[in-house]
Amino acid sequence: MIINRRHIFLILPLLLGVLFQCGKPDAEREANRLFVEAYQHIDAAGKLEGHDPAEAHIHYRLALEKIEQIINNYSDSQIAVDVAQHRTRIGDLTIGDLRRKVPSYAARAEALESFHKLTLYAIGMEDNVLDKGLFELDYAGLLTRNPRDLHHDELVRMVESRADRHWDREVTDRLYFELSVHFSEIARWPRSLKNADRIQNPELLYESLKQIVLFGYITDELDPRALEQFYSYIPYLNPVDQVRIIELICKELFTSGRGAQAVALVRERLPSPDDDHALEHIEMLTDLSNTLADHGEFVLSRQIVRQIGNIDSNYTDFALRYLAVQLGLHDKMDEALKIVEGFNRDYFEHTTLAALAVRQAKRDSIDHALNLLGQIPDNVSEKTESLLEIAWIVSDNEALADSLILLGSAGIGGMTSSLQRSYAYLRIADIQIRHDKRSLAAQAIENAESDAHDVAGAEAHNQLIAEIIERWISLGRPDRALDIAAWFQMSDPSFNSLVSELYAFAIARGYHDFARSLAGMSDRRPYYQFILIETYLDNGMISQPSELAYDIRNYYWRTRALGRLSTDLKIKVNNAAAEKAATDALLTMQRIRDIDERQQALIRVSALLSAGNITMNEERRALALDVLNSFEI
Repeated sequence: MIINRRHIFLILPLLLGVLFQCGKPDAEREANRLFVEAYQHIDAAGKLEGHDPAEAHIHYRLALEKIEQIINNYSDSQIAVDVAQHRTRIGDLTIGDLRRKVPSYAARAEALESFHKLTLYAIGMEDNVLDKGLFELDYAGLLTRNPRDLHHDELVRMVESRADRHWDREVTDRLYFELSVHFSEIARWPRSLKNADRIQNPELLYESLKQIVLFGYITDELDPRALEQFYSYIPYLNPVDQVRIIELICKELFTSGRGAQAVALVRERLPSPDDDHALEHIEMLTDLSNTLADHGEFVLSRQIVRQIGNIDSNYTDFALRYLAVQLGLHDKMDEALKIVEGFNRDYFEHTTLAALAVRQAKRDSIDHALNLLGQIPDNVSEKTESLLEIAWIVSDNEALADSLILLGSAGIGGMTSSLQRSYAYLRIADIQIRHDKRSLAAQAIENAESDAHDVAGAEAHNQLIAEIIERWISLGRPDRALDIAAWFQMSDPSFNSLVSELYAFAIARGYHDFARSLAGMSDRRPYYQFILIETYLDNGMISQPSELAYDIRNYYWRTRALGRLSTDLKIKVNNAAAEKAATDALLTMQRIRDIDERQQALIRVSALLSAGNITMNEERRALALDVLNSFEI
């Protein structure tokens, strides 16, 4: 049979139809096969999630590859259409769920490779941009104190990048400030200045410049051109802060022997008065005048006093009083007394004479000091304070000190301020402790206690109680110190700033029970136990915190204590003890009920363990995974 071209054109559509009908079931079958295989991988991954995220990640990745093949290669199949339109699930997952699982489990598997990667993963779970940056910089700070710093630059680049990209100026300014402070702490001045230059908020810029100065930039930097670059930031501050930073720079310049540069800075860059903040401006100018007087720049100090007078003449006497005292210290007593004669108010005359008397006593001119005090009426509190201060100065001469105590004690009752009376009695106690007159010292401390009841203001009250505690401890009476500790107003922030100093004072003298008891007196006992452990470790003591860490009943603070303890044990004891503490930290972390606290504990402890070069062995990897499994992924 001969088939001509016309017949072929008639038969071809029929043949194509047959082939299409045969191929369509094959495509459906292949899509079904891939779908079943994807389901099997998802089922396997689900069983592995809790104990092997690396294997779970492999199965999720293979499942996603199967689904992508269905969508890309068999797009006409019913399964491809249903999956793409989210009308079907693969096991319990949608395609969107699966696409999220793959990178999540990849990250989780990587996090368990080392404590560094675990720290980055834990920080990455934090939603707040500012908190995330602060955690990263805290971790970077830990790394700089470790000789095996490999990751510091990576962290700070992450923070800088986040600050550069973020839309909220308040957040970015704070991040740039924290970056500037961080680089100041490690004396990387170009990076510190670079980040300070990015700050737009004038108050934060001032704080950043202040930290740069306090961490030693002015002392380190001897190139005048570099200082000029730093000075170029000053005009961006408000006038009060300009004076404040200039005064701070002057102190550093004088300390490093560059007084001429300090004088030039004041002469060339001091701003005009700020009429809107006149009292603050006067206060800062007074501080500047005092700093200049401290270093013998009396002419310039007087010029600053005149500027104060131009703003408000009622405030010049404060600076003049200090100037007079410094003149006396530099053997310019005639000039000092001339200032005293010019005072129109008895208060400034008497307080200046009292201060000059103490200065003279420090220069062993006791007769001159007493002559100056003789010009002050007996009912002036400052005369009593100066007599007792001079008694302390001459306490090596017990007979003279006793006679001065007798004179000073007569005036304490006339003091109108209970705070002044308390401190006067504490000065007597100091002298009696030095003379080993224990009963007299105890009596003086008890007198201070009796006036402490009437001291107003939580901060002043707490500071006085701390001073009384230190005297009882110096006297060897921790029992009395503990009694007075009950008077603290522990809810006031001032207690928080005092407690570490009290711990250090007590443990340096061997009064460990007092320190532990003080930690247990507050409603925030676990927190203060943690602070006590940090104080021990900061002072190079290991045995006490090793015991105390396990006594903390709050799991969050116990976890943090064990993490800090681990790094110190690694340095000071041995690797085995350090690794045990690290393992115990992770075990305790699992018992923290609050998810946010557990996350914070994970960040802080993993950062410590990473900086301490603690290894991620199989046991700790399993414990870390258990913690990670408690967070949603």
